[in-house]
Amino acid sequence: MADADQKLPIKMLNDRLLVKLSEDGERTSSGGILIPATAQMAKRLVWAEVVALGQNVRAAEVGDRVLFGKYAGTEVKVEGEDLLVMKEDDIMAVIEG
Repeated sequence: MADADQKLPIKMLNDRLLVKLSEDGERTSSGGILIPATAQMAKRLVWAEVVALGQNVRAAEVGDRVLFGKYAGTEVKVEGEDLLVMKEDDIMAVIEG
């Protein structure tokens, strides 16, 4: 994504968020165990990073990671990058910062 200093050419309205899907690479468990990318779990939920939000979003901030259902949101392309637009109601959890 563009530097944080650059303004996105899109303005989110009301309770909408613009998110960037997380990479599906290696992960580390809370106990410090490295989980390789080949060990896929059933993907019912998805993590993404918030890159923009509307003025009425209260549960998340830009830069937070959010958890939502696999089929939530609408795919859009902004500055050549694939992103999702979704409602705040679709978010199930937030990791701040």
